[in-house]
Amino acid sequence: MLDRRQLLTRFSAAALFLNGHGSAAWAQGEQNAPLEPPAQPSGEIAPRLLGLNLVTTSPVSDMKHFYGEKLGLPILFEEDKELVVQAGGTEIRFTYTSEANAAPFYHFAFNIPQNKILAARKWQFERTPLFITPENLRDPSFPDDVRHFRRWNAHSVFFWDPAGNVLEYIARHDLGNSADGPFSSEDIHYASEIAFVVDDVPGTATVVQTRFELDQYGWGGEPFWAIGDERGLLLLFKRGRQIGDRLRDRPAPVDVFPTRVEIRGDPVGVFDFPGYPYAIRVLE
Repeated sequence: MLDRRQLLTRFSAAALFLNGHGSAAWAQGEQNAPLEPPAQPSGEIAPRLLGLNLVTTSPVSDMKHFYGEKLGLPILFEEDKELVVQAGGTEIRFTYTSEANAAPFYHFAFNIPQNKILAARKWQFERTPLFITPENLRDPSFPDDVRHFRRWNAHSVFFWDPAGNVLEYIARHDLGNSADGPFSSEDIHYASEIAFVVDDVPGTATVVQTRFELDQYGWGGEPFWAIGDERGLLLLFKRGRQIGDRLRDRPAPVDVFPTRVEIRGDPVGVFDFPGYPYAIRVLE
């Protein structure tokens, strides 16, 4: 049985991201070794997204300061070019690269207790700026930096990390996960969204839904598609779609960057996106 350090080392994102060997990179390591099951938030079923493996041109020291000190998340592993963070039930690995043509950035979201969006807003605003919300997503009962996703029955806040990743706390009111007390890093339950950027959103959505026996979640169309459920969504963005705060700071068009994800699902195996540096490893 591998210990945690050995497991993290063998599943190094660098093998997949920087060498571009797709599913073969997993085959070279302990392909059948499961991730350690994380503790479950009270009242919730198991998260779907178990691991996010992303690249960054931001120094590891900056990422460690942000995730470990500002957000207060446990640091599982650290080397000069690699950092692994425990975000509730999801392990997030950042691998540093100096070879990228552009600074890679991603969008991922964290589920939080459905009754703590205002507490999360206050807590995060003490640490970073928050995105201003477009008028069509505002809820008059909430501040202007809280977004209301009516079709998903959810409220959220958006912010950046040092690498320019677009992060989100989302309170999904259909989940039975209310919690008492003030907001803290312990209320970051797990990552519930990760975005993949593609050129053909509907076509890719059909392939992904069939492969993983997952349904479309809410509305979907040419610029955006969500697949899965409240405990884990695979998002498809149209390449070039703007993401960010259009009213302040720096909106950015999304682009293709290496992405590896470990999810809980069926059937077990590795799925590569033809033509893209993406892979999804499915665990039981």
